[in-house]
Amino acid sequence: MALSELTILSGVFSIIVVVIYTYVGLRIAAKYLELKQKVFLFVGITWIGLASPWWPSSVSFLLALIEGGNGLQDTPEIYFMIGNVMIPLFLLLWMLALTDLIYQDKRKIIIILILIYGVAFEAVFFWLLFTDINAVGVLQGPVDVEYQTFVEIFLISVLVILIITGVLFGRESLRSDNPEIKLKGKLIIASIILFDIGAAMDSGLPLTEITLIIARILLILSAIGFYGGFILPDWMKKLFLKQK
Repeated sequence: MALSELTILSGVFSIIVVVIYTYVGLRIAAKYLELKQKVFLFVGITWIGLASPWWPSSVSFLLALIEGGNGLQDTPEIYFMIGNVMIPLFLLLWMLALTDLIYQDKRKIIIILILIYGVAFEAVFFWLLFTDINAVGVLQGPVDVEYQTFVEIFLISVLVILIITGVLFGRESLRSDNPEIKLKGKLIIASIILFDIGAAMDSGLPLTEITLIIARILLILSAIGFYGGFILPDWMKKLFLKQK
């Protein structure tokens, strides 16, 4: 089966997003080995997981290239599971990281609520997956998918949770008198906003070459900003901070 130019473009950009997010997540998680602070481990794994909606399109695209077939298009159950099943876990890890730094007094209730929400999603997701898969989504070619209302609502809710908690996360750093810490807070907030915009464009707009490129570039910029928010390499310091 010959792949269209848009399919190839989408598949290539999916792989780029997954690779960059995995690299950034691993670099952040590796700080745990140095500093022994669990927040870096939780955040690093979470960042890897934020690319999970693009895991199945990457796998399907590679399979289509290697086998010359339809990728995962003939097995939508696998596609949907790869892209969705782990999201509640990554959301839980993100909230563990958040409540490790702020809202420690509300940690227990926050984690319980996130656990209940995640379990409820998994239960309904698997029930629909094996009883009415079209209520989960419809694959449109080897790499792209149109999720139905249930999954769309869940994904939108995750984006809303991310942007609210991401701003709260970064806001704590903005209160510091240290310019480097303040810069980290700005980068974290900017990266979460860019991720939400890019992910919303990717899933909510009809994909053309232009909208796809813009959406994926925003996702890549988000990863770079998040990397700076937790690692802040020297080149970012020189770029954003006035050197005295």
